[in-house]
Amino acid sequence: MSTEVKKFRVGIFSIGALLIGVGGLIWLGASRFFEDTVPFVTYFSESVQGLDPGSSVKYRGVPAGRVAKISIAPDGNLIEVLMDVKPEFVWYLVNDRTLRTQLQLSGITGLRYVEIDRRSGEALEEYPKLSFEPQYQMVPSTRSDFKAIQTALGDIYDRIMSIDLQGISNDARAMLQSANTVLRDDRIDKMLTNFKMTSETTVKVATNVEKMTRDVTLAPAVENATRATEEARALFANLNGETRQQLGEAAEQFNHLAQSAQQLVVGLQLTLDRLDRTVGSLRTLTENVREQPSLLLFSGPPEERPVKSEEP
Repeated sequence: MSTEVKKFRVGIFSIGALLIGVGGLIWLGASRFFEDTVPFVTYFSESVQGLDPGSSVKYRGVPAGRVAKISIAPDGNLIEVLMDVKPEFVWYLVNDRTLRTQLQLSGITGLRYVEIDRRSGEALEEYPKLSFEPQYQMVPSTRSDFKAIQTALGDIYDRIMSIDLQGISNDARAMLQSANTVLRDDRIDKMLTNFKMTSETTVKVATNVEKMTRDVTLAPAVENATRATEEARALFANLNGETRQQLGEAAEQFNHLAQSAQQLVVGLQLTLDRLDRTVGSLRTLTENVREQPSLLLFSGPPEERPVKSEEP
């Protein structure tokens, strides 16, 4: 008798617990239907896999409502997501024009929720353009971070595949074969020999010119000519008539002659300097080309040298 009573009590307790649990679930589920919410709608141009009715809607991370319905938009292209938003968040959604909806992952479960947050820059213009009038107040959407990464990777892949790698490889191989053929040509050795002979000849010419002009000192002669011109001007200043005019013309011609001589000296010095630099450059070029013949094809342009003023 006692055993049957115990079984009866256990059964009553189990049934009561079950009824309480079911009642609690019904009460929790029904409470959502009695919540005071405002419907908003948003449209996505990407897959909403992982987003289900009942998924959370968050305003900058704060729970703001739930997804009420997911369906195809009237244009047959976009995905329409109807949201039930709590009244305290309605003012922000209506008055803040920088708010955009975005699909976000909820942990590592693969489930998604709708995140509403402020955007700036290009993200404000990325929302899908509608060809119909929505039934509820709309919050524009922006593509998810995963979609943005996927699009960027797709663009990179398309650009890589558009590169003619085979053509570039063939061109590089042909160029290397041509360079090898040119470097093996016997005319390269002849050209290097001619460079060397030209350099040696230029050095000899420069040496001879330096010897010829080593003892030439035109500067004192120019100074004496200038001094004589000044004395001549002082002399004919005391003369009159035609003689004075002739002496003046002669003095002017002599002065021009002195200036020409001075310019000749300066020009000769500049010529010697340039000739010396040319000899040095030819000598360096000859040595570099002999050591590395490939410089004839792959070397860069020469560095610019500062230009010295040629004014006396």
